[in-house]
Amino acid sequence: MDVILMVVASIFMVVFLSHMFFYWYSRSTEMFGHPENQKVNCYLSEFDFAEKHKIVIHASPEKVFAAIHNFDMRKSKVINTLVFLRSIPYRLNSNREPDKQLPTKLSIDQLTENGSWILLEEVENQEVIIGFAGKFWQQRPTNIQLSSAADFINFNQTGYSKVAWNLYIERNDDGTATLSTETRILCLEGRAKSSFRLYWAIIRPYSGWIRLEMLKMIKERAENH
Repeated sequence: MDVILMVVASIFMVVFLSHMFFYWYSRSTEMFGHPENQKVNCYLSEFDFAEKHKIVIHASPEKVFAAIHNFDMRKSKVINTLVFLRSIPYRLNSNREPDKQLPTKLSIDQLTENGSWILLEEVENQEVIIGFAGKFWQQRPTNIQLSSAADFINFNQTGYSKVAWNLYIERNDDGTATLSTETRILCLEGRAKSSFRLYWAIIRPYSGWIRLEMLKMIKERAENH
C-alpha cells in the first residue's frame, strides 16, 4: 500500500511540476486571438478546448513555409521524451497492439501520409491545416480514418472528438514573419467532453510544450537554411 501511495504521489508531483514548468516556459510565447481570415475557421469554427502559441522568425514567409515542411521532430530530445511520456498509459495496456517501427524522421507531411492525420488545406507560404478524429484520451486510442476534408467537416459521431491544428504565417513590415499555431478540439456530445476534460488537464502542459518546441525548431531551420 505504501508503494502504491508513493507512486500516486509521484505522478501527481510530476503533473504539477509539468504544469508549472510549462507556464514558465511559455512566458516568452504570447497567447493571442486569431484573425478571421485564417482557413482553420472553415474546418472548426466552434470548439471546446484550444491551445495557441506564436513566435517571431527572422526570415521570409517563403522560408518559414519551407521549414514547416522540412523540419524533423525526431531531432528534438524534448519532443521524443514528451511523446514517450504521453504513450505510457497505452504501453501499460496488456491488450495493446504490438509497437510499430518508429520512423527515423517525423514531419508534418509524414503525419498526414501515415494516416494518423489528414491534410485539410494548405495555402502556399501562409497556412497549413491538418485534422484528426477519434477517442485519443482512451488507454487504447481510437482513430477514425478520414479520407478527405469533407469527411472531417461532416464527421459528427457521438462520443468522439475532432481536432484541427494549423500553422499560420504572417508577413511583418520589418521583414520578419510571425508563425502561429493553434490546436482546436471539439467534443461531439455524449461523454466525450467530460472524458477529454480530465485528459486535457493532465496532457495540456506536454502538448503545449511540444508545440513550443516545434515553433523553435521551425524558427531555427528557417533562419539558418
